[in-house]
Amino acid sequence: MTAAFSPKIKIRIRKRGVVAIVPAAGYGKRLGLKVKKPFVLLGGKPLVVHALKALNGCSAIDAIIVAAERPCINDIKKLAARYRIGKLVSVVAGGKTRFESVRNCLEIIPASCEVVVIHDGARPLVEKRLIEGSIRLAKKFGACIVAVPESDTVKLVDNDLFTKKTLDRSRIFRAQTPQAFRAGLIKKAYSLRGKYNVTDDASLVESVGKRVKILVGSYRNMKITTKEDLKFAEVLI
Repeated sequence: MTAAFSPKIKIRIRKRGVVAIVPAAGYGKRLGLKVKKPFVLLGGKPLVVHALKALNGCSAIDAIIVAAERPCINDIKKLAARYRIGKLVSVVAGGKTRFESVRNCLEIIPASCEVVVIHDGARPLVEKRLIEGSIRLAKKFGACIVAVPESDTVKLVDNDLFTKKTLDRSRIFRAQTPQAFRAGLIKKAYSLRGKYNVTDDASLVESVGKRVKILVGSYRNMKITTKEDLKFAEVLI
């Protein structure tokens, strides 16, 4: 069942349920293609479909909400019907920024929701174990993100691009999605954004003083940003 678009209508889920949010309103200029990013083909299927199918196949998730550009809302619904994404309950209009898109989705999540999982529509190769693991750890610790250890040597530089020092890469992780949070916590973090610059959802949670647990992820769980990423993903699927 796919609900009609309305940012003010709350969706219905079972008590203490889990809702997945998929930001998919990006145009994808760095891909350099005429097709909008969610609809770029990977292995013969639109990019966003891969992410939706992974979430839909996870038994721990009760409902999926997608944030899309307003002209693309019906296109996302048609894809959900075609590929049998039965857990999609709403497609809302995304904002100008990722923050606004996620916030629009959070506004329709009911009070009965226990955990919110946020996963980029441009990460098509996410594994079920990462989705389930992030939910489990969010229930235990309040907040969990999937991240991978940094494999390169990392330099801290000044404004003139001179190195200041070499960072200990054993303590550095690259954040990915899914990122899972207790619903009340992520809603609070988004309502108190203030002056904080948003790089990911976890950064907002950190800004309100909450520690975030890391689940070691997979380098396969890449975000498609460039044509090179797309070519690499084609090899992996």
